[in-house]
Amino acid sequence: MTVRFHIDAAQGRVGTGMNRGLRGFLSVVCLGVVGMAAPCFAASAPPAPPAHPAPAAKGTDKDRAAKEPGIPELQDELRHAKSKQAASDLLARIEQLRQKDITPTTRLLVRRAQSDLAEQKVGDAQEDLNDALVLQPGLEILWRTRAQARLAGADANGAVADLGVALHHDERDVLAWQILSNAEGVRGDWGAAWKAWQHVLTLYPLLPGAAHQTEDLRLKAFGRPT
Repeated sequence: MTVRFHIDAAQGRVGTGMNRGLRGFLSVVCLGVVGMAAPCFAASAPPAPPAHPAPAAKGTDKDRAAKEPGIPELQDELRHAKSKQAASDLLARIEQLRQKDITPTTRLLVRRAQSDLAEQKVGDAQEDLNDALVLQPGLEILWRTRAQARLAGADANGAVADLGVALHHDERDVLAWQILSNAEGVRGDWGAAWKAWQHVLTLYPLLPGAAHQTEDLRLKAFGRPT
């Protein structure tokens, strides 16, 4: 079983091998630099006081960052997005924010784990992610990523355990709920898979392909209506 991580350590790309609908591309916003005007003096006026530079435009980079919506605000917008494209863009921004605190060393370990999985070295991938979690145990996205690696190694119970930690950090992580639904399906608990999927639908109503997955899980959880 091959599972592609939702976190791309090299490119910062949102992806999902289990559902192509949860895919977004990250954007980078460049801030311009505000210049200062040179002071101007009157030709015949009395001596002027020392010139002062024109005041800088209000709002430093730190101020701008403080005004940028965080993950909770973007999650609210995702629930009320008006189009699938807007929803996809919002998910990409959420995932970008989740990755912003990953250190270079941790990112290298995640990249190596991806390479290990591509070569079917699931055990090595899990070891790399174990090391990543030792370095940064407080990052929700790392628990979610190791859950994917465990699921790839047919360790659905371990995946569910990791997703429990991930969702404890952020109970509105739609990708974690989606992976949990898949993991519960692997365990054969279709009732739990259905419940997890309801969270996905609540958090991401415009998820592409959701109707088909919803019907498939309904049949597995409750059977065909008589």
